[in-house]
Amino acid sequence: MKKVFVVSEFIDPDQNSTGYFWSKIIQKLSQSDAIDKLHVVAPYPSNEAYQYQKLYSDVEFLMFPHAPYNKNSLGARIVGQFKQTYSFSRILTRNLTKDTTVVSGTNPLLLLLLLAVLRLFIPFKWYLLVHDIFPENLVPAGLIKKESLVFKLLNVIFNRVYSRVDHLIVIGRDMKDLLEKRTGHQYITVIPNWVDFDEVEVIPKNESTIIKSLGWEDNIVFQFFGNIGRVQGISNLLVAIDMVENPVAKFLFIGGGAEVETVKCFVADNQNKDKVAYIGELCTQQRSLGLSSCDIAIVTLAEGMLGLGVPSKAYFSMAADKPILAIMSDKAEVASMVKEHLIGWVCPTNDPVALVKLINQICQDRLSEINSSPRSVLQEFYHQDRLLQKFLDIVES
Repeated sequence: MKKVFVVSEFIDPDQNSTGYFWSKIIQKLSQSDAIDKLHVVAPYPSNEAYQYQKLYSDVEFLMFPHAPYNKNSLGARIVGQFKQTYSFSRILTRNLTKDTTVVSGTNPLLLLLLLAVLRLFIPFKWYLLVHDIFPENLVPAGLIKKESLVFKLLNVIFNRVYSRVDHLIVIGRDMKDLLEKRTGHQYITVIPNWVDFDEVEVIPKNESTIIKSLGWEDNIVFQFFGNIGRVQGISNLLVAIDMVENPVAKFLFIGGGAEVETVKCFVADNQNKDKVAYIGELCTQQRSLGLSSCDIAIVTLAEGMLGLGVPSKAYFSMAADKPILAIMSDKAEVASMVKEHLIGWVCPTNDPVALVKLINQICQDRLSEINSSPRSVLQEFYHQDRLLQKFLDIVES
């Protein structure tokens, strides 16, 4: 029998996609007969901790007040992560023993360093779910240069951190290839992202109140849904949209992130007002409405992001039965999935001319190339129950 600690910055499905995935993992681990006691260590407003304890009576929640910070400000993010990591350390140093198993993610970044240091003194078992690979993902985000001394130092540090983990669980085949080359780790398992498709309602596009309000019922609507961040290749997408002259094509942005102001300025341009709209962020209860408000879901990654992350928005859009326009390397996990299951199109990043040509072709063909149902593919190959069981098998082994 095991004593397991889940350690994560987010555990609430209403917070973001990371919280969504961890909430499902906690639920699955709590059902295991092989786990004697499950503990969850996470930041959260103190008044919510009691509600969680009632929701999972067999799970002990060791929670602390969340240190709020502006995630779109680098300085504020660093300060906020230091505060959170200190709170994590106070709980973990009191509770971890050599007989415990830790299951953690890659956020906050400083938590990885904390666990690696603690493991020098307490030989606990450590399983790491890798959503981001540091420090490489800081390069395409424009936060650091690969030739810099800081990058080289961070690279050495995090290679040692990843190497000290007992088992790495990654969400893409390209991520596995990268980590194998970096660390030579023997235990790396690919478990793709998943979505509980029963939680996403399929709504015909023309029944969407968002589409009706825009008057786009007769158009081909391309939608970017989710985090509008630094590593999404937003500038390349906007350059292409600016070049699109086909009156059938419309573009809808939904979400928040570091590049939101760039999108807002682009939408405000008089030349783009008729073909581009930004409606802000939607609450969880409106997720199905937002995901259904398009014909095609755009999933992008910036140049240099191969192997560094897998956008979860692709799986949510598949649950809404929307084909994917993947703008990224054709070797990236989402691009590979799109090609294997014939549920969309792939276009290389940083080639706006090729993207405009593809958009025009899609509008001309009116989606005739899509023969597979993305939702059916999700149900058959990325079923939540099967992938969560695979995760549980690793922790129980």
